[in-house]
Amino acid sequence: MGSQLRAYVGLDLAASVGRCSGYACIICDGRCVLHEVRCLHSDDEIVSSISALKSKYVTVVSIDAPFSLGNGIRLVDRKMMSLGFKVLPPGFNSMRKLTLRAMELVRKLNELGVSVYETHPRSALISSKCASIDDLLHRLSINYSIDLSSLSKDLKDAVIAAVVSYCIDLGCYLKVDEVDGIIWLLSTDICIN
Repeated sequence: MGSQLRAYVGLDLAASVGRCSGYACIICDGRCVLHEVRCLHSDDEIVSSISALKSKYVTVVSIDAPFSLGNGIRLVDRKMMSLGFKVLPPGFNSMRKLTLRAMELVRKLNELGVSVYETHPRSALISSKCASIDDLLHRLSINYSIDLSSLSKDLKDAVIAAVVSYCIDLGCYLKVDEVDGIIWLLSTDICIN
């Protein structure tokens, strides 16, 4: 990871700006702390929040949304399903709008020079073999003071996505890779003693 200050962002993107896009940020400066968890709505709000971090920190972002439409179901989605993970392909009606929003957001973040990764939080928690988000944060020595059990699903997924960003830098990730996409999960040994 190096000695630079780092910010690890997780975003559980909603298809509509009217709904909560869960946003979580882990800041690492000697020690790592779950710094912020909240709802964001517009793309501008998301981009400005990440841009503000990038002005102070090396910033890595993981987003819970497909980054390409493929032919309705991508090879990477099929691979995830073959591994036992339940994903919704981008060709489903409910997923198309989300995918198009994610593609535009990724383009904007790449223009800022931010590293952006596709993830699937539910699958990432399963792949880590951790029993809960609390267990996951504890095993990775990420400090936090908020009551995780009180968070909505969107915010919990954002926290897991932020941990994926952290693990991409740390090397504790599992990469599901195909020609039409990569989905980043968590290493299967994080919570195995």
